[in-house]
Amino acid sequence: MQQSLVWKPWDNPGVEHLNLDIDSNGVNASSHLLQNIRGNNIAATYTLNCDARWRFRRLWLKVDNHGPRSLELRRDMRGQWFLNGVLRDDLQHCQQVMLSASPYTHTPALQRCALEVGQSEQLAVAYIDLLSLKIEARLQRYHCLQQNNAQTLYRCEAEGHPSCELTVDQFSLLQKASEQFVRVSQRRLHLNTWV
Repeated sequence: MQQSLVWKPWDNPGVEHLNLDIDSNGVNASSHLLQNIRGNNIAATYTLNCDARWRFRRLWLKVDNHGPRSLELRRDMRGQWFLNGVLRDDLQHCQQVMLSASPYTHTPALQRCALEVGQSEQLAVAYIDLLSLKIEARLQRYHCLQQNNAQTLYRCEAEGHPSCELTVDQFSLLQKASEQFVRVSQRRLHLNTWV
């Protein structure tokens, strides 16, 4: 499955355009975003790779805010985390990555949890602030509140942030995060096989 998605912040200028490719080898997302964060304009590009079971494997991130900065964060098969090749023991209990200004990064977490209505799960995430590029381990809990054929409603309680409600589609791709983001476009991409 290949998709192209666009989100915009709820009340700030900005946009995120993400291409998502899911196949038997894994899940690969590549994104470009422009946002105003705490009065600072940033441009960011990232690629986020998960295995076929939505387990985080690698993030490459470049942010431009008064000059470009980049990082590579990866998690090996033993669960060890490396930032630019250097072991980060403080992230060893983390299961996913969460980017401060990207609605997509809820998707791998929700896919891994696979919650039914009334269930909840707490995850440790490697939270990355896109403005400072500071990375820290944080706790995040998802509660599944409602579910129908096309949408699921979750409450997300993230350490250090007020809780919010997330409305996602059948693929756990965010449609709306209360007062944070709204999806404005989604297209399924098809390969033209005509010769």
